[in-house]
Amino acid sequence: MQDDTNLPPLAGQPMTKKDLLDQMSLLSIPDDTKVVSIEEARAELDAAKRILFTLQALQDEAHDLTEELELIIEQLAPNHPHIIEVADQLGRLVKEWQTVGDKIEKMAARISGFEPGCLEWHGVVDGYLVMYSWCEGEFDIEWWHPLDSGIDSRRPLVEA
Repeated sequence: MQDDTNLPPLAGQPMTKKDLLDQMSLLSIPDDTKVVSIEEARAELDAAKRILFTLQALQDEAHDLTEELELIIEQLAPNHPHIIEVADQLGRLVKEWQTVGDKIEKMAARISGFEPGCLEWHGVVDGYLVMYSWCEGEFDIEWWHPLDSGIDSRRPLVEA
């Protein structure tokens, strides 16, 4: 028989960090991680989405440049001006990626997927430490999942 005592219940009521039943569960996440209320996560959603969409565009552009570089490197000498130009563009994209990525690291949000774009925040549901979850196409943060699972295990938030 499976022991379900450590599994979060299915009710889905968002709470605050002070409502956490097991303070020791905070040891399972990095020290600099912020645990937020659903209201705090929602306040960050628009800014986090803009960062995610910027990173998705940079990723697409980097993919295209990488493909172009792979094609022209077979036809031109490694020091050809066009190869150097494309490689420099790719280098600038990597730097921009890092700069934009640093912005999300300063927030409580984290990117959990690019296709589709998904964002997560550490939060508390029914007294348990969980991840609030938002994915592209959704209007608001209305989902959560246990820390040890991913977006495939999302459950709806139940708000009074």
